Amino acid sequence: MDEMFDVVDLSDQVVGQETRSFVHERGSFHRAVHIMIERPSGYWVLQQRASTKDLDPFLWTSSCSGHVDAGESYLDSAVRECMEELSIKVKKDSFKEIFRCSPCKETGNEFVRIYKLFYQREIVFNPLEINRIKNFTFLEMKEFIENFSDEVSLSLRHLFAYIQNSLLDERSLS
Repeated sequence: MDEMFDVVDLSDQVVGQETRSFVHERGSFHRAVHIMIERPSGYWVLQQRASTKDLDPFLWTSSCSGHVDAGESYLDSAVRECMEELSIKVKKDSFKEIFRCSPCKETGNEFVRIYKLFYQREIVFNPLEINRIKNFTFLEMKEFIENFSDEVSLSLRHLFAYIQNSLLDERSLS
C-alpha cells in the first residue's frame, strides 16, 4: 500500500494529500525529518540504508530519517521513525530542533526538520530499513562525508553543513 503524504506549498502549508509515488514522480513539495543521534561517549550515529530502499539504497545518511505522513506533525514523525528504524522509544520532548531546510533538489523537494537526540541506551536497528549503523566522532563524521561523498546520500551531504553550523553554535552557547 502506497503511503500518503501531505503536499505543501512554499510556505509549508498543506494544500492536499497524495501518494508517495505521485509526490515523488511529480516533484511535489512534501515533508521529512532527519534525526542526528549523539551518544554519551560523544560519538554520533550514521546509518547505511538497506539495499531494498527505493531511495538511496546502501548510502549513508543521518541516524534516522523519513517522510512525514499525511496529517502527521514533524515531531510525531520523528518519534515514529526512531521506533521503526532503530527500535528507540522516545517522547517528543526528547528531540531538540537544530535546523529547518526549505525544499530543494538535494532534499527531493522536502521541507526538512533536523533534530538532535541524545540517546544512551542500546540501538537495535531494523534490517528492513538499515544495513548497518556506525559511530563517528564529529570530526570523523565530517571527514567521512567529505572524503566518501559518493557513499553518502545527497540529502545528508547537503544538510551536513547546516547541521555542523547549528551544532557548533549550540556548543559555543553552552
